[in-house]
Amino acid sequence: MKINNLLKLVVTMFLSVNIFSQTVTKVLVSGLTGYTSHDTDVLNSFLLGYSSYDGTKYPSQIDLHIDNSAYSAIQYANQNNYQIVIRSYTGLNSAVNDTAKNYPNVLLFMPAGSNSFYYVCTLDIPNAAAVSTGAGIDTLVTGYKVEFFSIDPITNSNSSSFSNGYIAGQIAYLANRYNISLQQARSIARNNSYVNNQSTNYVQYGEINLSQAVNSTDSYLQALPVELNEFSAFKINNQIKLNWSTSNEVNNYGFDVERFEKNNKKYSEWKKIGFIKGAGNSNLQKFYSFIDNTVSQGDFLYRLKQIDNNGNYKYSKKIEINFANQEAISLHQNYPNPFNPTTTIKYEVVNSERIIVNVYNWIGQLVENLFDGIEEPGSYELIFDGSKLASGIYFVKMESASEIKTLKMALLK
Repeated sequence: MKINNLLKLVVTMFLSVNIFSQTVTKVLVSGLTGYTSHDTDVLNSFLLGYSSYDGTKYPSQIDLHIDNSAYSAIQYANQNNYQIVIRSYTGLNSAVNDTAKNYPNVLLFMPAGSNSFYYVCTLDIPNAAAVSTGAGIDTLVTGYKVEFFSIDPITNSNSSSFSNGYIAGQIAYLANRYNISLQQARSIARNNSYVNNQSTNYVQYGEINLSQAVNSTDSYLQALPVELNEFSAFKINNQIKLNWSTSNEVNNYGFDVERFEKNNKKYSEWKKIGFIKGAGNSNLQKFYSFIDNTVSQGDFLYRLKQIDNNGNYKYSKKIEINFANQEAISLHQNYPNPFNPTTTIKYEVVNSERIIVNVYNWIGQLVENLFDGIEEPGSYELIFDGSKLASGIYFVKMESASEIKTLKMALLK
């Protein structure tokens, strides 16, 4: 199924702003009387809407609560971290919508109008903070503006408050399926809805076509896989560090890091040694790294197993590296050698520690202390000046807490 340009824009937007996503885990059904059969039916209609695509059950918390007004319902929901409020009575008016604007972490679903015509929705629907709903041809006359429309799933009739819960359930399902915000799910629902035998004077978007919304969004996401830019390995101290980056991620749960030991015939299989969480959905470059501090000497292969949120996976290319345990210090032959009268002595330090570098003559007498102090990991060089010494053989001795290195050099005048 082809996805239209508007939906492409919507999906691209939620890919780039996925940091605002919030899984729907707490839903509040707010009524005037509390635990009545009417409010319970509103609750059940939410569950029916959530499961209407593929039978997936809403897995989290949904509660009934008594609130004297929609205003108090929004405030209570915000204080107790509910993401959705489904108001089971009265109609949505401008004053309620203005209150909803002050609580952006809560999305309010309300009937568009009351049966008494007292509350009549006249909102600018595309910019409304709350969602106005309607059910059945008869109930449309009670409210002028309806964002989404649905036949009541409980009685298959015109009780708009039951429809209210059903529509909320559909949008919550989209938010949780794609790990996006409710407002992003609402936009996808708008772009996959249709006005079907409903007066366009009343209905802005119409019935949500949940199957089309899922199919279209899945098609778009599948067209944008996780793009791995690079994957490299290098030795650092007594560890191996892996680096990789992505230029685009869609539905990316994360990366299993796997290692294969080429020299170990007994355990010659790929082994998971770690996991790095992915960015989910992103069209920005992301950088990742992993340090393998359980490695011993030998030849190794590494690969990444990229896993999406649905459990699908694919493997990266393999990279190979030879690892030998690094010595804590290393001392290189001086240059030039023989020398007259100066020469350069180079050395490396792996860990931050005290280093002593001395020069001795051929009978073991100390000639000069070149260095005594704390060195940070890195490469260093010292200049030895033998202008005041006689020609002959001299020795450089480099010491750390755990190792001693020596080299022989010749002063030739």
